[in-house]
Amino acid sequence: MSFIALKIADVTIGPMAAELSASTLQTCPACGVSFDTSDAEPLARVECPNCGEKVRAERMFDNFLIVETVGVGGMGTVYKARDTLLDRFVALKLLRKDLEGGLDETAQLQQEARVAASVNHPNIVQVFSSGTDHGQFYLVMELVERGSLDDFIEQHTRLPEAQVLEAGIQTAKGLRAAYAKGLIHRDVKPANILFADEHVAKIGDFGLAGIAAEARGEIWGTPYYVAPERLNQQPEDFRSDIYSLGATLFHALAGRAPIEGETNSATQLRALKQQPLLLSVVAPEVSPETARVLQRMIAPEPAQRFSSYDELVIELERAYKKLTGRDVIDVATAKRRTRRIITAGAAVLLIVALAVFVFVRNTQKQIAIFSTAIPISELEKQAAEARHQLVLNHYNVAGTAFGRIATAARNRQPLYDWARLQQGLAAMIGRDDGQAREAFQAVEKAGVKGFARENVDLANFMVATSKTLLSPGRIQPGQLSVKGPSWPELFGLFPFALKDISQLDVQDAVPLLDQFTKAQPTGKFAWIAELKPLAQKYLDDCRFYLSWKANPASKASPASDLKKQLKTRSAISDAILGKEKQVASRIKSEQSQPPRQLTQKELGAAAQKKAQWLADWKKKLIDDLNHKQFSGAFMDTSGAEYTGVTSADNQTVALKLPYGIARVPWSKLPPKTLLTIATSFIQPNTPDAADRQWLCAVYANATNQGDAARQLTEAAAQSRPEYRGQINLLFVR
Repeated sequence: MSFIALKIADVTIGPMAAELSASTLQTCPACGVSFDTSDAEPLARVECPNCGEKVRAERMFDNFLIVETVGVGGMGTVYKARDTLLDRFVALKLLRKDLEGGLDETAQLQQEARVAASVNHPNIVQVFSSGTDHGQFYLVMELVERGSLDDFIEQHTRLPEAQVLEAGIQTAKGLRAAYAKGLIHRDVKPANILFADEHVAKIGDFGLAGIAAEARGEIWGTPYYVAPERLNQQPEDFRSDIYSLGATLFHALAGRAPIEGETNSATQLRALKQQPLLLSVVAPEVSPETARVLQRMIAPEPAQRFSSYDELVIELERAYKKLTGRDVIDVATAKRRTRRIITAGAAVLLIVALAVFVFVRNTQKQIAIFSTAIPISELEKQAAEARHQLVLNHYNVAGTAFGRIATAARNRQPLYDWARLQQGLAAMIGRDDGQAREAFQAVEKAGVKGFARENVDLANFMVATSKTLLSPGRIQPGQLSVKGPSWPELFGLFPFALKDISQLDVQDAVPLLDQFTKAQPTGKFAWIAELKPLAQKYLDDCRFYLSWKANPASKASPASDLKKQLKTRSAISDAILGKEKQVASRIKSEQSQPPRQLTQKELGAAAQKKAQWLADWKKKLIDDLNHKQFSGAFMDTSGAEYTGVTSADNQTVALKLPYGIARVPWSKLPPKTLLTIATSFIQPNTPDAADRQWLCAVYANATNQGDAARQLTEAAAQSRPEYRGQINLLFVR
């Protein structure tokens, strides 16, 4: 075939350009004008430049005509396409253009595609060929149209254990066959496990995109499923794929991935993967054998995982047989065996129908006794594991586990109420008010029914605690009286404090948390102490908040730095970070707008006001030092150390020494020290707090402590808006 070069306006278009242009020209069905759609994605709706009609961008890649979109992923888009040479439908995957590189990289992609095409296994999506057209690399694969494991998870959240094990065994066999050819997948996840029918799973999408990403020094993979060693830039092998498969199966069984937390930081992600969730806690109904296998698959260290695919398949098949009583059916013989099963099933159908009535009646009896099937000791063990998850801040996992424990412990008091109370506590930590209310209402509704006579006081306490948590308003420190270090009332201190914190009644929350963290419960209530590390975090945040509220200048720092100092997510963090963001935004806005030029008269008035404010600041500080004194270590400008201030007058300040009192002039104290002393006398929520903040801001500005001045100014203006109108006077030079 020959090509003729086209010459238009002295610009020569070569044969390849002519071919490309012709293949992307489309004719508008409305006006008949042809226009180029090369910039549009295949099948995208593009607007005719002549009449505005929306036209679908058609595209052929060599002999493959794109028909419809099958799915969009991180590495590219998969389309259903018709092979015009062999007259069959295939899956055509276009690798994202930004993942492709030069000739060397394209050659590597093609080589990897050839290796993938050489693997022929019933549990692997067959790769037929690959190529490059329109400047884009594509892969031609077997079309598998019964959906992915990701689709099933989205539809049902949690899948039956037998189905997940069956898919896991088949996927592991597919990965084993690929690894025998030297292939590592690099991106095993639910979206890449496809189903040819209800019982045949196939692993697809071997890591071609990983090659492109590696060429750029990137880590390619889905955060939930990527192995920890890949985040550490350590060498990977088949055990990395085992980790990803384990995380995928965990998700299918539990309805969530084995790590909890959203982060874009590789460092934080590594930390999360060092403490994976426990499947036995997240989904306690899963058999111990399956939970054990999956937990080993997602072990943080590769050496702790399975040493071969053979070993993994054996363990998965053993768990499947233990669960179902059946051997795993090999895919190659599945269809023949299915036909025999259908025939046998038809013969048995009549017998089954006759047994339905008896089965239903027996099932009803089983349901009636189901709640007593799990021993109390096992439920208490599950509760301890759930508390461990709560302390790790996996409050959603813990709440779900406590809910399941309560369901299994219905009418088995006091375990039922304890599970519901802890479920409510987990919801309060997760700030899920609806879930917390439901849990406490369940305790209130249960009342004292089911409690032994000697536990009536305990039952009344639980009901009263739930009513208090459900009622509006704050909780005063004296509202709950703990009779002894091992009494159950101790537990109530924690949720009561959280309720106060949610309403920013931090002052009242502190003594409740302080008493909770200092107590040493013993005996059957010793488990309450397991929650102390979590309560300590809230106590630390409460104290930080009170310090910040009283002296915002000493905590002047970006919101990102404050976030690192806070240990919990609560109304406290909302208040601090929200206020700091407002201050930062206001400061940025003020700095971006040049201040209005004051007249000479206004400048004179401003100078007089600032002088008066400075005089008022000094007078207020002298009064405070003479009436209240100040305790705290500091140094003067010569380096001499002092432990406090006992009094002051206009000329001197009386400073504490280990052996007596020294009187020094005001000028010997650094301005930063004087500001710290002055702000220590500011008490939040007092009538003069805003005035004190303003006067301290004046002094901070006059002594070139700009950040502190703006923080104090903003705090004063928040309480008394009239100060906002005087900001220009304060900062004028």
